[in-house]
Amino acid sequence: MSLSAILLFFVILLALVIVHEFGHFIAAKLTGMRVDEFAFGFPPKLFSKKKGETTYSFNALPLGGYVAIYGENGEPDDKAKHDPRAFGNRPWWAQLVTLVAGVVMNMVLAVIVFIFISYGEIRVSVDDPEYGARVTKPELVVVESSPESPAYKAGLIPGSVITNITGRKASFAGVNATSAAEFIRKHIDEPLTITYILPNQALASTTVTGVYGIIPDRKALGVSLDSIGYVDAGVLDALVIGVERTYNMTLMTLDGLSMLLASIGKGESVIDSLSGPIGIARIVGQTSEYGYDAVLNLVAVLSINLAIFNILPLPALDGGRMIIVIGETITRRKFPHKYMSAINAVGFVLLILLLIVVSVKDVTM
Repeated sequence: MSLSAILLFFVILLALVIVHEFGHFIAAKLTGMRVDEFAFGFPPKLFSKKKGETTYSFNALPLGGYVAIYGENGEPDDKAKHDPRAFGNRPWWAQLVTLVAGVVMNMVLAVIVFIFISYGEIRVSVDDPEYGARVTKPELVVVESSPESPAYKAGLIPGSVITNITGRKASFAGVNATSAAEFIRKHIDEPLTITYILPNQALASTTVTGVYGIIPDRKALGVSLDSIGYVDAGVLDALVIGVERTYNMTLMTLDGLSMLLASIGKGESVIDSLSGPIGIARIVGQTSEYGYDAVLNLVAVLSINLAIFNILPLPALDGGRMIIVIGETITRRKFPHKYMSAINAVGFVLLILLLIVVSVKDVTM
């Protein structure tokens, strides 16, 4: 992993954390709460600066961040119990708004990023039901390539533009994905020489042969193709596409989460399907090879994942704290401070242990 990839990872992490915590910060301020600290990372503290009543800190462990709101953990001292600006003394709706604000800000960031990369000349499939008719300069593009496939191993990574496919006695040089797939199917038993342009604009050529095991009962190269061209998207187009992409990615993330939970319920191991900071840093490095739009797309996806993760009803997460607020509102009784602190501490330790396990997996894979 290159130094530039590591630095880019920390820049993205910093942006995601600041956006999330700023949501809590601004919501707390607007609902009349006292914010004692706004921190990136976890202690030990590297440096800090106090402005007004809030200390802004940069800590040594850059694996998250936090906003310390006065009285948010049900502090037992009399001063907090009677201070109208303490978290627990604000109305229930103000507490929930403050807790959910971080998640909302991450979703807003995703929408903004998707809108930004959807403005101007964007790449769209000719089969897109809404924008396909407006596509110009179509190209035959690799949209998916299985890591274990002969195509991927030969260098045909997603984003590559195929210009020519040549068999023993015939060749294909069109841009229609259906026709290209049919040509490959007819000549799958012979070596195919594929000329293509990589995402970094480098021209390359490779020879591949189909294998069994990728698609049932027949040989395949393990590559999915699509005819993709360009559409000049205006502001309104970008707004629509940005919102749609956020919505669709959120549904995909929730679907992935439901499958993960189902696997856990069956007693199956899910560690291999999780990625920690090291794994994400590796993904950032790989994505950076495809250009700025790909990196920004990853930022939006990570922001959505961070939002959904934080809304889970687990201790030490925003969702778990929201459950407590809702419970206190219904029962009209405050959750005991000692139990709240213990639950949050246990939840935090479990999250750190999970982070360590996943990171070890990321290093050893």
